[in-house]
Amino acid sequence: MQEKPDIQEVTDFLIDYAAKMLSIGTYTARIDRCVSRIAHAYGYDVSLTIFVKHFTISVMDPNDNSIRRTYVKSSATMPISFNLISELSALSWQIYDEQISLKRARSFFNEIISHTKRNFGVSLILMSFANSAFCKLFGGDIGSMASVFVATFIGFYLRHLFSKFGINLKIQYIIVSFISSFIAYLGVYLGVSNTPDVAIGSSILFLMPGVLLINSVFDILNENTLVGISRGLNTGLLIICIAIGVYMTIAISNIELLNV
Repeated sequence: MQEKPDIQEVTDFLIDYAAKMLSIGTYTARIDRCVSRIAHAYGYDVSLTIFVKHFTISVMDPNDNSIRRTYVKSSATMPISFNLISELSALSWQIYDEQISLKRARSFFNEIISHTKRNFGVSLILMSFANSAFCKLFGGDIGSMASVFVATFIGFYLRHLFSKFGINLKIQYIIVSFISSFIAYLGVYLGVSNTPDVAIGSSILFLMPGVLLINSVFDILNENTLVGISRGLNTGLLIICIAIGVYMTIAISNIELLNV
């Protein structure tokens, strides 16, 4: 049996772990399970309250309630990474099953978060091809696919650029959805595309916050109602921002997308 680590060191590690899990799009119940698993592995109890951008963590010694640490921390929003979520979840099980030391756990944690950074250039190309494929799937012609590829390429790059400059997420969504949909419309205007509805609709698919919506449902089903509703409302606002951007394109172009 390994020596019980200092409560402050355990708390610092759990704060970093929970903040990273929250920032990359992990739903609340999974964060709570992983953090509790790590705390119990080192002989401590933990209480975690999570909101969208902040969380409260309280770590205590079950043998002496006077030994405790409580912090309120914020978490920055980062790109969603399923690979990173999986790796960090696996780390919590490794700590619990193998009883590795806190120093080794910290080393593994740092290694995971430093070696799972995505190559943005690869993501940019793959996202552009993916949206083009969806355009074809929805009945778009070759011209629409080309227009969607260019629209996604530019829109995805601008989204990355705006994030680096710290521009408000909702403003990002309005601007990027407008630019992407307008570029797709230009394909129609120039006679390259004959399916404007599919081209414009497919050009903004990369903005759809599907994971955030799924997380909000999971949170509500797991009785984390407040954070679930908060995430749902934020997701709804992002969808409205996308709609505003597309509406601006339709208003400028004055084209009819729906025949009713």
